[in-house]
Amino acid sequence: MSEPAASISAKKKEKKKKNPENNPLFKSLPPSIEKLSERIGLRKVPENYIKQFLKENLPQQVSYTLNEYKEYIFSNEKFKKRKKQLGDKKRKTLLNASEQRRLAVFKLDPATTKFKTFIPVHELWKQYMQKMLQLRVPLPEDLSGIYQKLLKADYHGCMLVVASSVCHTYIGIRGIVVQETKNVFRLITEEDKLKKLCHFPSSAWIKKFESAMHPRFH
Repeated sequence: MSEPAASISAKKKEKKKKNPENNPLFKSLPPSIEKLSERIGLRKVPENYIKQFLKENLPQQVSYTLNEYKEYIFSNEKFKKRKKQLGDKKRKTLLNASEQRRLAVFKLDPATTKFKTFIPVHELWKQYMQKMLQLRVPLPEDLSGIYQKLLKADYHGCMLVVASSVCHTYIGIRGIVVQETKNVFRLITEEDKLKKLCHFPSSAWIKKFESAMHPRFH
């Protein structure tokens, strides 16, 4: 059974494309042109002319083979190395708890910690609380929204007075908060003495603050 004419024609075209000798671009110049080559300045181009030209004119960084280029693109070794370097730099900038204790990062020096130096901080804290709470007179009956803000507030600079406590030695202590951690307030008193107050979780002591605050404004 003979093949269709269209199929035979397609195969011939494909064979012609594969064979460069049949392509006019690869055929030799006519003899008349070759005779005039010296006069018009024609010269035979070497087979590796394009590769040599690119190698001589392109920067050395890009004069690699296609396989080398693929290896550079798809290899993640350099990315892993770079990521590790960034990770090491990030870890080096952070201090763990033992390093913080060893370097005394958060240790307050009683000799240099003075009450008067924290008075401007207290003034800033009052402005901060006024903007955050936005209190109005008279106060509304429902103060749940205000209490939620008090739970999340920053108390650095707060003038704190211990009105009542399970530990009787805390009662009457008054000073500006110079350091606040999860379970500890550190105050500087007017006598320039540092006091450490261990407090309950905020969900407990804020209720005490609520019971003392609410009648005051009514």
